Amino acid sequence: MKLAVNFSNPLVKQIKAKEIKVDLIKCPDWEGMLAEALPYGPVVIHFSLEAGLGRTLSADFGRIDQFIAETGTPHINSHLVTPRSYTPDDPTELKRVNDLWRDEIGRMVDYFGAERVVLEHYPFTLATPYLAPAVDPETFSKVITDTGCQFLLDLAHARITADTLGMDVRDYIRGLPLDRLAEMHITGLRPFGGILTDHFEMEDQAWELLDWALQEIHAGHWKEPRLVAFEYGGVGDVFVWRTDEDVIRSQVPRLYEMVHRYD
Repeated sequence: MKLAVNFSNPLVKQIKAKEIKVDLIKCPDWEGMLAEALPYGPVVIHFSLEAGLGRTLSADFGRIDQFIAETGTPHINSHLVTPRSYTPDDPTELKRVNDLWRDEIGRMVDYFGAERVVLEHYPFTLATPYLAPAVDPETFSKVITDTGCQFLLDLAHARITADTLGMDVRDYIRGLPLDRLAEMHITGLRPFGGILTDHFEMEDQAWELLDWALQEIHAGHWKEPRLVAFEYGGVGDVFVWRTDEDVIRSQVPRLYEMVHRYD
C-alpha cells in the first residue's frame, strides 16, 4: 500500500523542507494542478467521473489516458450517483438508473478493463435523499459484481452514511464488497452547516476506524488496496480554509507509519 495526500500549498512546502514524507500527491484531473504538483513527487489522479447521470457515455477517455501516461495512475475511479430528481420509491425509476449504471460502468470497463475501474460511494445525508439506492450496500455491491469492477472505500463517507442511517459504521462497511478493494480514503469529520461533513483533520473516531480497517486488511479479511488517500487539504474556496499546515505536519507522519506498518 502507498499513502497519498491531497495536493495543497502547505503540503508542498513541507515536502520541500523534508518535514514529511508521502508516497503520492493526490490531484484532481486538472492540468494546471498536475503541472504544479509533479516537481514535488509522484502524482496519482482522482478523476471526476460519475455513473448515474449519463455523462460517462460521452466522456473523453483519451483525456484520461493522457493523465495516466503522465502520472502512472493505476486505476480510474467513478462515483455511483443518482439524479437529484430521482424518487427512491419508484420501481420504474430504480430500473432505469440500474440500467444506466451498468451501461456507464460497462463502457469504462470495456475501455480500461475491469481491474482498472474503481467505484466509490458518496456520503448519504438527510440533504441527499435521492442518493439512497447508490449507498445501499446490497445495491452497490451488486453493481460491482455485475460489472466486474473494483471498489473504493471511503471511510469518512461510510461514517456519514452510517450516522444518517442510524447504523454502526463497521456493520455498514462489512456489507460492502471488500474482496474488490482497490483504494481507501480517510479524513476526519465535523458538523458543518448542520450536516456531518468530511475533509477535516483526523479525530479520535477517524483514527480508530482507520486502525480497524488496516487490521482487517493485514489479517487477510479484506483485499489489500493499492493506496490509502488522506483527503485533507487542497486549493480553492472549498478546501483552502480547512487546510492547516500544523495538521499536515502532525498527522501525515502518523498516517505514513500506519500505512507502512506491515511493509
